[in-house]
Amino acid sequence: MKPARLKEGDLIALITPASTPSNEERIEKGKQYLIDKGFRVETTPNCCAVRGNLAGSDDERIWDIHWAFNNSEVKAIMALRGGYGAGRLLPGIDYSVIRNNPKIFSGFSDITTLQMAYLAKTGLVSFAGPMVAVDFGGTVSDYTAKGFFDIVSKGWKGEVPLPDGLSLEGNGKGSAKGVIVGGNLAVFCGMMGSSYLPDPEGKIFFFEDVTEPPYRIDRFLNNLRLAEYFEKAAGFIFGQFTEGETDDSPTLTQEEVFSDYLSMINKPVITNFPFGHVDDLFTIPFGIEVEINSNNPSVVYLESGVI
Repeated sequence: MKPARLKEGDLIALITPASTPSNEERIEKGKQYLIDKGFRVETTPNCCAVRGNLAGSDDERIWDIHWAFNNSEVKAIMALRGGYGAGRLLPGIDYSVIRNNPKIFSGFSDITTLQMAYLAKTGLVSFAGPMVAVDFGGTVSDYTAKGFFDIVSKGWKGEVPLPDGLSLEGNGKGSAKGVIVGGNLAVFCGMMGSSYLPDPEGKIFFFEDVTEPPYRIDRFLNNLRLAEYFEKAAGFIFGQFTEGETDDSPTLTQEEVFSDYLSMINKPVITNFPFGHVDDLFTIPFGIEVEINSNNPSVVYLESGVI
């Protein structure tokens, strides 16, 4: 189920389903960025609510999701930021509201929980893409902005272009096609065993993460292995894994952890994809078919994410 493409003059709702936004200047700058692009912008009613680290109570954040999808004027819903807390909302969401009102829904990091739940429960294609108070509220790169608007406004498809200085790497195990799913590795693994994840059979999995020490990445990859994702998947794409701080305790390096687990995957694998908690990220429409080639490393979007 694909949403309609975003057009000039459309209304974008800004939402915070996880942590509360903490920098009003970045919110205003992100809003102005979208206005300057020719869009109308409205924050959801509970957007800046505060309950501890959360952007309001669970009920308030669920209410905002329903409000944004039910509002016929809203054509796209964009997260101001990620953080933590979106997973708490899954049992309380009325998925018929989303199914009956398909719209562009964009964000990443903790927003992974909502994107996978929407896909599993309704089939909605959503977008791992820039967040308003994080990316558009800072100094957004031309690469990030162009990729996002080409995908949600023009319906772009084709071979993913790379930012200057970045090259993909592959494991030399051929090509694979499949529907792309995934998101933040830690968040995704926290959902395993629930009904809010798509069936892994034949999927292309994408993962990224930030500030996770090597032993935690080891744990998450082992979760995937024990749940037989290595066998069920058609292939894997790994994005940027920004390293966290480590103490002086003996540890495997991040490179050693990935080397161990990637050697267990007898499927095509692409690494170093331009997405994660980095400046240059290329928007991913979760739920479309893609093709990866691990011999001559490339990622191709075989269809548009919008209609």
